[in-house]
Amino acid sequence: MVRKMMACALALVCSLQLAAPAWAGGRRLPDGTRIAVRTMEPLSSATMQDGSAVTFSVVEDVVVDGEVVIRQGTPVRGTIVNAQAKRRMGRAGKLQYTVNETKAVDRSPIRLRALQDRVGDSNVTSTTVTTVAVGVFVPVAAPFFLLRKGHDIVVPEGTRIDTFVDGDHMVNAASEAAPPAAAPVIAAPLAPARTGLTNADIIALRQAGFGDELILAKISGSPAAYNLAPTEMVALKKAGVSERVISAMVTAK
Repeated sequence: MVRKMMACALALVCSLQLAAPAWAGGRRLPDGTRIAVRTMEPLSSATMQDGSAVTFSVVEDVVVDGEVVIRQGTPVRGTIVNAQAKRRMGRAGKLQYTVNETKAVDRSPIRLRALQDRVGDSNVTSTTVTTVAVGVFVPVAAPFFLLRKGHDIVVPEGTRIDTFVDGDHMVNAASEAAPPAAAPVIAAPLAPARTGLTNADIIALRQAGFGDELILAKISGSPAAYNLAPTEMVALKKAGVSERVISAMVTAK
């Protein structure tokens, strides 16, 4: 009897291990988990079009069992479902958009669900009343009031929206996710060794306010690497280098 009970217990343990292998070694992000996101750009019914992509970002870390599964600032994808600009006869603009997906710390996609339906301020009633009143006293002007429009809906940048995880997801938490491969270190090429004073050095000394005597002393005590083509000599002259200094450069060259 004891052996039979032990065999049953062992079989039960094995069946439990086989029943949930998918959850081993990670964190389960359950369906319906609330994730706050915010808009990364202003959304306006006047400029948006149906099907346009919208970008949000996660407001704060999403933590499961003490481990971060979605990081703060992670981009979130959304879509404009219905965008209508303000219209005549006082009709307001409309803007409807969904929040669709973000990424976990292990880069796996996390499906989200949220539908936002915004409607601007409507002037239909006031436009109708005004048009009727004007039509009684000034019939010619009445049609112009029918051209009056409502207001567009504008969602400011940074607007917070609550979204919810769509379905269960398995995530390798931040401490379990493999670290990104280190970028190869590329050594910067060594600068070529200086071989002597150049035209640029002489111009820099002159523009710094040093007099001819000091510049001449520097020329006499340093190796020369000047470019003394006619065009370069003209450039030296235009930069304020005296003929004495240019002559010393020619001699040193």
